[in-house]
Amino acid sequence: MSMIAKQKRKFPALILFLLGFLAGNLIPNLIWKMKWQQKTWASIYFLSTFAGKDISGKEYLLEILKYRGCYYLLNLICGFSVFGAPLAVLTLLLSGLYTGMIMSASILEFGFAGGVIGMGLLLPQYLFYIPVWLYSMEQEWEMSVEIWRNRGIFSQKAGSYAGRMCIAAIGYLLGILVECFINPWIISRILNYIKIF
Repeated sequence: MSMIAKQKRKFPALILFLLGFLAGNLIPNLIWKMKWQQKTWASIYFLSTFAGKDISGKEYLLEILKYRGCYYLLNLICGFSVFGAPLAVLTLLLSGLYTGMIMSASILEFGFAGGVIGMGLLLPQYLFYIPVWLYSMEQEWEMSVEIWRNRGIFSQKAGSYAGRMCIAAIGYLLGILVECFINPWIISRILNYIKIF
């Protein structure tokens, strides 16, 4: 066997995320040409995003924790089973798809100004989310594949996996806090400057 074949294959986390992001950019463009000329989907998205002005920081934080936290917890738990590997792939593809669709739909709806709004919707919290997704989904993949190879026998690496996922969860929580408390301020400044709504 060659030396390359003996090396452990690395989980292609970034490639999966970028494939999802590319699909997320292409799908709205294709559908826009066929069907969305009346601009309903993107309008509904932006209205739903900016409609909740009366939501307090605590209620918004609980909503984000429920939405994002439950999915992260599901990934962490599934890492202890054979379901973790396919879920890690699916999570990265869907995360990239969602990110790409936000950018593409905002640009299609509002042009250059929409691109600025799309960036405002994603930043700065995605500076935390994307590295955490890439790292934690790689950990989930490796743990799940280890269990798969052992035919369901609980791996000895379970403790270190749980520790690494908990450390990644701290970065994820920082992203949630930024999304809850800093991102709305950034979006309001962008909207006041651009005056698109």
